[in-house]
Amino acid sequence: MNKDEVKARILQGFPDAEVTVNEFSGGNDHYAVLIVSDAFAGKKLLARHRSVLDLFQSEIASGEVHALTMKLHTQSEWQTEKPKQMMFT
Repeated sequence: MNKDEVKARILQGFPDAEVTVNEFSGGNDHYAVLIVSDAFAGKKLLARHRSVLDLFQSEIASGEVHALTMKLHTQSEWQTEKPKQMMFT
């Protein structure tokens, strides 16, 4: 699974989302994702993570996706968080 396929899968589950995917191992199995979607509104962090992990159940079970690091925000949360993230890029 490559990063474009990861992004496409996320957009299937969260069509309104802004999605950034980075592969960080060089082997197409370790991903860091930033997802900004109002579908996360009212959900606690664990529920947000589960909703994304559910999209990759078979790939995680098979080892095709070994690691999935996530930053998950609503649009309003991202407006507050984005300036903080920009300081580190």
